[in-house]
Amino acid sequence: MLSLSWLFFDLDLKHNCLIIGKLTTHMKTHQLHKWTLSTEEARAIQKNLCAWVSTAERCQSPSLVARIEFSSTLDNQGSIQSTVTVKSFPSLGFLERKIGIKQSNFPRVPGLISFQKAPSAIAALEKLSHSPDLLICDGRGLTGIDSFGVASHVGILSNLPTIGIRPPKARFNYSMLGNTRGDWLPLIEDNPNSGVLLRVIDGLDPLLVSPAHKITQEDAIQQCLTFFPETIPSREYIEILYPDTDPYSTEKYNGVGSGPHLKIVS
Repeated sequence: MLSLSWLFFDLDLKHNCLIIGKLTTHMKTHQLHKWTLSTEEARAIQKNLCAWVSTAERCQSPSLVARIEFSSTLDNQGSIQSTVTVKSFPSLGFLERKIGIKQSNFPRVPGLISFQKAPSAIAALEKLSHSPDLLICDGRGLTGIDSFGVASHVGILSNLPTIGIRPPKARFNYSMLGNTRGDWLPLIEDNPNSGVLLRVIDGLDPLLVSPAHKITQEDAIQQCLTFFPETIPSREYIEILYPDTDPYSTEKYNGVGSGPHLKIVS
């Protein structure tokens, strides 16, 4: 939802194109529930929100994409920080970056992490002067039946096409995944919208990509490959995949996955 919006024009000399988008005084989101609640209330809200998630809409030509990243602050008060970076698409020209910080008293309960993280993401989104057409959010979207992650939560509250990305968990066996960029393996064989393990860089660990809201799995894969281009440096990709580790301490090894990839050594 937009407030007092008007068109902006940006000339991208590198790609010889004109970017047309909407510039707003601020971006509006939907307050569908309170944030101070019990775990039982959170589970009930999550179940209701999960029923609203759609993965049928196509999102093939976004012009502005916002990347949402999460981190803990250093104040030891249980605060969560979200950084939202907006780029033109597909040229990936930087447009703006906003930060949202929210203190969370909600306990860290498996399956309900979005109630800790989503408030800071919403706070950062509401500061944007550009209205994105697509969100790429750290965390899960839909990865199975009733599997609702922070990316879907943010997608519902913003009412924008949203993709969830995160590193694969150790329990995932992706030995059948090809080593070439663009190869992907579904998490659930008979569910086309349950997320995939996507090879972004040849031979390196895959990214778990899941449709979160208002986007198909097919488009989620394609837009992620465009947002993380083939030219992305390996160390930058490792920092994206494992943000809490040292990208300069790596070694190659053969693990559960499909051959040589980078293992981050703490």
